[in-house]
Formats: sequence, structure tokens, C-alpha cells
Amino acid sequence: MEINIAHAEEGGGPPKDQAYAYKWIGISVAAGLLIWLLPTPDDLGTRAHAFLALLTTVVLLWTSEAIPIGVTSIMVGCGLIIFNIQSSADAWAPYANRTVVFVFFIIMLGVMLGQTSIPNRIMAWILKIGGTNVKRLSFTLCMGSTVLAAWTHDATITIILLYAMMPLFLKMGLTPDKSNNFTKHFMFMIPLSAACGGGATFLGSGRSPASTEMLYQITGYNIGFMEYMWYQFVPSIFLGLATWVAIMIIYPPKITVLPGEVSIEKMPPMNRNEKIIAWLLGITFFLWMFTDLTGYHVSAIGGLFIVACIMFGVVDWKQCLADYPWNPIMVFGAGFSLGVTMLDTGAGEWLASKIFPFFTGMPWPVVAIGASYISAVITSFMANAAATALLVPVMVPMADMAGTPSVPIAMSVPLATTFVWLVIGCPPTLIAYGFGYFTQWEAFKVFFFRCIVGVIILTLSQMVWYPIAGMPGNVDLMQTAANLTPTGFTLIVE
Repeated sequence: MEINIAHAEEGGGPPKDQAYAYKWIGISVAAGLLIWLLPTPDDLGTRAHAFLALLTTVVLLWTSEAIPIGVTSIMVGCGLIIFNIQSSADAWAPYANRTVVFVFFIIMLGVMLGQTSIPNRIMAWILKIGGTNVKRLSFTLCMGSTVLAAWTHDATITIILLYAMMPLFLKMGLTPDKSNNFTKHFMFMIPLSAACGGGATFLGSGRSPASTEMLYQITGYNIGFMEYMWYQFVPSIFLGLATWVAIMIIYPPKITVLPGEVSIEKMPPMNRNEKIIAWLLGITFFLWMFTDLTGYHVSAIGGLFIVACIMFGVVDWKQCLADYPWNPIMVFGAGFSLGVTMLDTGAGEWLASKIFPFFTGMPWPVVAIGASYISAVITSFMANAAATALLVPVMVPMADMAGTPSVPIAMSVPLATTFVWLVIGCPPTLIAYGFGYFTQWEAFKVFFFRCIVGVIILTLSQMVWYPIAGMPGNVDLMQTAANLTPTGFTLIVE
């Protein structure tokens, strides 16, 4: 059974007529001009002011889909150059950032798997565990995706499980133009639960090591691989539960039991090519798990997987190029460029500094809630890792000013950056969007509600778990030793 997400993307979402396109192009440009014509605040540079105006236009064009999102992504780089926000080199370089390249490889990995029976085999295994009860299957996929993503990568798990769902959808006649609550439920469940697991360990996503590195640079306190996992794994599991609840409320599947005709028959033995690609995939996962020891970036390992597949002749390269969905990778490159520009111009720090002082003097869980919601907003426009690198240097000093412990606030950021409001916010949601089964507006409804529910559950789990886990409650940028409590800290008297 052919699985082609490039063609699925072309058929996804309702068609936009020319009048609709012109209307939203006009609204988007007018909104950007309005921001640009406002007086520049004294503490905001002219480059940052121009960037926020351009960002307003871009976000409206992305969310309205007045023009293809890949075309809007090209406009990002052009706008940064034309309005003198970035040099041409700085504007385009993030499109080829190592994280963007890695996501390119991850999507290509999924395209290659689509030429094999491996997705069908994975789905058969999932159905064996989850059964035909849709609610049970949904819960199994959600928690399984959360745990698996923690040990590989959230984008990897997303692409594999989404491809595993395609045979089920196609057997039920559910193509992008016939998408319903059932397909939307699973198309949201898999990437969002994988994003939850991405913050659990250093292997799950780039934002995890980015948060500890920034904390070390600011305070000198170094959190290693095992310590990070000890703090973050339990809250990540609760985030997975929150995701399941939120999606079940917004998009409950109308089907309660899978029809008998969609059950996957007993699979024949794997052929030579499938055995080779399975071994190559296993080796790739193994190497990804030990990148902190080898020092090799995950993009290099992902690229070697693709090279090896072609060298062994297990997939058709021309077919891979034809099937590849280019829109999502263009959007991710543009999002990364926006994130870098937000860092360079100081626009992100300016936005956060205007909001965060409202939480001064509050207990650390309240400050963590504020940090989480700010993280959700900022990460919606850029890659998770870029948002984390931007926000931790803002949140830690602000937590210090508020008189609260720094570590729980810093550790809130990589977890809260899963609460994207737009599909461009993280690779898993962007990959899912490429299949064409939901629109950005449908995604926003789920993402926004999940953010509200998820931050509350995240903070409650942190209040209970962080003190039990022995997270330090040190204040004064880690200079004064203290024990963390559910609502504050107690100084350590020597």
C-alpha cells in the first residue's frame, strides 16, 4: 500500500479561493505596517521593532494559509534582508542549521520507511497491545509515544508512528480530503505526546541539553544526563497524560471500536531490503542514544542512515525525492531563522521582560506557571531549542529578581516549550501537518486548550516531584544553598 505524504499534503485542508487569499494578505500586511508605524520603545531597538512587525505579518500568513506556507517561509528570509533586520548570510544560514538538516533527514527517514512494510508491522504490534477499542488504542499510542520519544527523538517517533497509522486510515477510506474526528484525534495525539517525551532526556530533543547548558553558563551549576532525566522524566509522563485528556475533549473519536475489516492480517516474512533497513534503523537509534558520549551530532547519524539505505539499494531514491513533502521543512527553516533573529535583535528578551515582572515576589510554582506560558507563546514562532536558548537566560535572572529558586524555573522551559500554539513550533507538529489531515486553525484549537490544561498539570507535578527528587532550591543565582519545598524553599544553615 503506497503511503505518500507529499501527495497527502497537496490534498490537505480546504481550498482557499483568490478572494480569501487577497483578504488575508491585505490584513497581514496591514497588521505588520501598523506595528512598524508605532513609536519604537526606548528599550527596544529599531531592528527588533522591524522584526516584530515582520513577525506579525508572517504569523498571520502562516495561520490563514492565504498563500502556501512554504512560500511564506521564503518571504521570511527576504523580509529580514530587505528591512535590514539581518544580513543576507545571517538571514539564510538558519535555513541550513544542523537542527533543520536533522529534521530534513528525519522526514526522509519516514519517506523511506513508506516504501517498505515496516509501518504496517509497527501498526500490527500496536494493535496487538492497544486492541480494537479506540480509547484504549489512543491511550496506548499516547503514553508509548511519550516514553519512546524520551529515548530516541520526538521527531523520529512522530514520523514512524504516523506512517504506522497510514495503512489503518487508508483501509478505512480516510484520506486528507475525508479527514474526520478519528483521523484528527490520532494526528494530534502522536506528535504532541512525542513532544512531551522530547523534554524528558537529553536524547529526546535539542531543547533539553540547551536548557542545562544555559543554566550552567548563568549560574555555574551543571546538570548532567542522569540528573536531568531524574528531574524531568516524571513531569513528562504527566504531560503525556494531560495531552491525552485535552485531545480526547477537543477531538474525541466518534468511532469506539475499530471495524473488523481494518485489522492487519498476519504479515509475511520481511524481504531482504526490509531486513537491511530494519537493521540500519536499529543501529541509527543506538548511535543516537550515545551521541553525548561519541560527540557526533544527531544530524550526521541521520544522514548516514540515508546514505547507507541508498548504498545497499533498499529504497528508490528518485521515489524518495518525488514523495518528499517540502513545505514543512521550509517552514521549519524559516522558524529557525526567526528564532535566531529574535535572539540577535533582543526582541524575545524584550517581550519576556515586559510580562515576567508581574510574577515578582510570587512562590516558585506561580513563577513557573508564568515562565511556562511565556515559553508556550515564544516557542510557537520558532524551534524548541532556539526558544529554550532564548528563554532560559531571561527566566533565570528574572527568577532571581523574584526571589525564587532558579533551577525549577529553568527546568520548566524545556518542558513548557512543548505547548506550541502553531504547527511551526516544533518538528513533530510540523511533520504531522505535512500529512494534510488537519488545518492550522484546527491545530490551534487543540494546542491552545492543551496549553491551558498542560501547564496546570505540569506545575502540579513539579510541585510534588521536584522536592521529592531532591532538586536544589538555591537562591541568589545558586550562591545561597537551600532546599526546595512545594511552594518555596528553606535555607540550609551550616
